[in-house]
Amino acid sequence: MKPIIGIVEWPYLDKDEDKIYEIRNEVVEWIIRSGGRPIGIFPTQIENYVNTRLRDIPQMSTKELYDLKETVKMCDAIIKPGALKIYHHEQEIYKYVVEEDIPYMGICAGMQLMANYNTPNIRNERNAGFIEHHSNDSYAHKIHVNKGTKLYDILKKDEIMVNSLHNYHIPTTELQIGAVSEDEIIEEIENPNLSFNLGFQWHPELLPKEDENSQIIFGEFVGAAKKYQKRKAKN
Repeated sequence: MKPIIGIVEWPYLDKDEDKIYEIRNEVVEWIIRSGGRPIGIFPTQIENYVNTRLRDIPQMSTKELYDLKETVKMCDAIIKPGALKIYHHEQEIYKYVVEEDIPYMGICAGMQLMANYNTPNIRNERNAGFIEHHSNDSYAHKIHVNKGTKLYDILKKDEIMVNSLHNYHIPTTELQIGAVSEDEIIEEIENPNLSFNLGFQWHPELLPKEDENSQIIFGEFVGAAKKYQKRKAKN
């Protein structure tokens, strides 16, 4: 049976000002292409996320948190795509992922969520290097992959080309740094104590489907989900 990949959906106001939850098609397609079964993960509390400041959204109740964990338990891996905000329920999902060693891929804000969990109160900084980090180019710049990391183990490359769609970046992290750009911005982080817990500043899901590195990354991610699925079945 194909593993279930939970995608954390983002509250969003569309062009018609309808409140919706969003997942980019490319995320779903990469999961399917790599052998997984995608499902959306929604918050279990009812709040006006779009029009409410983060600090004014109440913490989840015990029942809401229980229901959220029960949803995550159905999944064999979790992916947190990019977004403009990070909500309490998303932090709780990541906390549970770490506790249970569920395979996790964080993209853009999903990586920043990882960094904040492991280095509380970290503040993002505006990009100020010599590279344009918010570009419409399919391949905006190259990054250096650090040896001895999970990323290097799966790609087996010192440098790769990536896209770049962010105005801010994390300045530091207590996690292992898997890759940096030429102007020293952190491009990938990972938790070496977990089976697959990687965060990407670039968007591997938005690279062409022919991109070898994205194929490898998503393939390894779904492969880790398959291993977790088997481990979960034994328990």
